[in-house]
Amino acid sequence: MNKPKKEPVKNGKIWIVFGLLLAVITPWYFPTGSYKPLIFGIPYWAFIIIGGSFLLSAFVTYVLKNHWQLEEDDEEEAK
Repeated sequence: MNKPKKEPVKNGKIWIVFGLLLAVITPWYFPTGSYKPLIFGIPYWAFIIIGGSFLLSAFVTYVLKNHWQLEEDDEEEAK
């Protein structure tokens, strides 16, 4: 038995996670001119942003797969 899928726009938890992930990938909280420590010649904040971007992509995929209603009700009834 499949649960009916809701529109994620009405789910507050999804918006909170989106907000947190967007805050992680926005470099406003890094000190100005910070580039040390370098990890393999890349500033540490670059790894934080890349990791946050990966998490954001994974979360968007999860939301689309599990929470988004992709088919209209008429199409579901026709199956």
